[in-house]
Amino acid sequence: MRARLAHVLWIGGGPQAGKTTLSRLLAGKWDLKIYNLDWHAVRDHDLRGGAASAAFARLSMDERWVVPSPMELLERSIAVWEEGFALVLEDLLALPRSRTIVAEGPGAFPWCVAPLLGSPRQSIFLVPTPERRDIVACRRWGLGQRERFPGIVERERALVNVGARDVLLDARIVSSCAELGLRCERFDGSLDLDDSVALLEDHFREHLPTTPNV
Repeated sequence: MRARLAHVLWIGGGPQAGKTTLSRLLAGKWDLKIYNLDWHAVRDHDLRGGAASAAFARLSMDERWVVPSPMELLERSIAVWEEGFALVLEDLLALPRSRTIVAEGPGAFPWCVAPLLGSPRQSIFLVPTPERRDIVACRRWGLGQRERFPGIVERERALVNVGARDVLLDARIVSSCAELGLRCERFDGSLDLDDSVALLEDHFREHLPTTPNV
């Protein structure tokens, strides 16, 4: 499996860390193929999902995000993402190996990715500070995040719950990276986009094409 996925670079980490934006910039500069785990989860894997995904789909928005405790949300989210990771691998194995792929999304957990790596330089994990997460979420969904959780009743409670879940997830990612010897970077917004892309380029250097896409 490591040999068959040696052309895949992984960018994982907590929600709202900037993974998708940075992956797109990196891919554009180096002519990489992007594989977005969340995109495929919503538009493809829901038709192929297992028990955890099916159970989640049956819940109302309030049952998904308001009723559970943050820890229950964390464990359920991890179960759904881990279940979907098997489908991610199926997809990646079916793609041509002639072009480097950058696979990104919160479901690329360190403990899922680690067994697939020929080198620690094939993966990096980004975790935002709480302040950075709030800024990015506001940009994505607007002031008060009113576009988030369509059809939900207790929006404010959901935002608090999901925020607490994300903090727990960040901590688990950080500790897993430390245990597995993988790189984890905490993003606080002090780096601009160019410097953030340069950080990824430096980390992935030995796995990138010899010349950029010009």
